[in-house]
Amino acid sequence: MNLQDLKYFHELVKQKSFTRTAERFNVSQPTITAAIKRLEAQFGSHLLIRDQSHKKIIITKAGMQLEQHAQAVIKEMAVAETELKQNAEEDILFGLPPIIGDHFFPAFAGKLLKENILNHLNVLEFGSNELLKMLLAGKINLALLGLVNIHRSTDVKLTVLAKYPFKVIVSKNHPWAKKKGLYFNELADQNFINLTEDFVQNRALRHLQEQNKVTLKTIYRSPDVAIIKSLVAQNLGISVLTSLAIDDTQDLVALPLLDDNNPSFNVVIATRNNYLLSQKEEQLWNILTQS
Repeated sequence: MNLQDLKYFHELVKQKSFTRTAERFNVSQPTITAAIKRLEAQFGSHLLIRDQSHKKIIITKAGMQLEQHAQAVIKEMAVAETELKQNAEEDILFGLPPIIGDHFFPAFAGKLLKENILNHLNVLEFGSNELLKMLLAGKINLALLGLVNIHRSTDVKLTVLAKYPFKVIVSKNHPWAKKKGLYFNELADQNFINLTEDFVQNRALRHLQEQNKVTLKTIYRSPDVAIIKSLVAQNLGISVLTSLAIDDTQDLVALPLLDDNNPSFNVVIATRNNYLLSQKEEQLWNILTQS
């Protein structure tokens, strides 16, 4: 089977037009027609019907079935092409979210330098949600991710490296600073300072709000953890952060949540299930998982 024929067919399903499909690939219309005929001959099925009276293309049931498989094949081949191009390079395309990069990864830097791996890391810093998409698309091959829910997938191989609870942070001047802990529903009436929506901790907060039937009064959002902590230290509001991102400071007090079944912030290392690690990538994986 010709992969290009599948690409033509996939685009034809989207465009519903031989003319527009041909223009997309800068080929003649008969080229597209010939590709569809080859596919129909190979699979022994009519993939589409040309309604000449209404100048429409109708995709048959067999055509829709093939389209589902075509999408998967085209996606996998694109990832394979990216992987093979990267194999010629020594650099490790490595995803690292800001919080994990600041507070978790530095503990491994010395050993990675000693093993001649640190200097081969090509680090891309994005949030965990975006890095997971990049991993699946083959744009990176390994990533440290922060996940609230661990869903085992046929697409991703992952190992949990550490778990951190979420804690409420308040100013040392806040009335709650002397408390031993808090229940989540106590946060409802407070001015809340939160990270932006692309941070995975918002999933934990949504779960806690639904579980406790409360809504947080968010007055400000920032993508910068340091800004969140600075505003809380000024007693402008409170926040919830993973304990990984909370350093010992005289300006802030971190209080545990006393509710049962609270979500945690899980640091995982991940790669694609069908990706073969290079020698250096395997070294990196082993250092992170065995330390």
